[in-house]
Amino acid sequence: MVAVLEKTYTVSEFLEMDDFEAGFLYELINGEIVRRASPSTDHQRASRNLFRQIDSFVLNNSKGECFCAPYDVQFDDYNFLQPDIIFVATENAGIIKPGCIKGAPDLLVEILSPGTHKDDRGDKMKVYRRSGVREYWIVDPRNKSIEVYTLKDSDYELTFFAMESGEIASQVLEGLTIAVEKVFEG
Repeated sequence: MVAVLEKTYTVSEFLEMDDFEAGFLYELINGEIVRRASPSTDHQRASRNLFRQIDSFVLNNSKGECFCAPYDVQFDDYNFLQPDIIFVATENAGIIKPGCIKGAPDLLVEILSPGTHKDDRGDKMKVYRRSGVREYWIVDPRNKSIEVYTLKDSDYELTFFAMESGEIASQVLEGLTIAVEKVFEG
């Protein structure tokens, strides 16, 4: 994580800025502007492979809608993030707005990169939990692992973990199982 400026910003102030350096992604985490490098090839492959599986399941079962980064999610006035994969259930479709999602999606996936792992496991995870994201997946291409956290009593509980092989399952998308090795193919 690279903090860009030493000030707390609101989402409105962040969206008015136009002097961001090309070739980087920017998020607002707890009012702090954070700059990230573009994702690696392993990150992109894991994202592509996982998105295909989740999106196919969602479409085939009419569960809602999936999105992939870069796509903004506004959680509150100080958090404007770009999770790697986003699922919004049909009953929550009202949070999908023309420019972004405003509110807590039902399921989010973050794929770890060397520059993002602290935020993905720290501040971003806290924002997701506090906002009511019902399920949060952390995918680690380096270790070929997937962790699934489910929101229970306002805290996340690790409900599935698999490394290199095996399957993980979603409680939010009941019936969805993912073979871990398929996520890291390519």
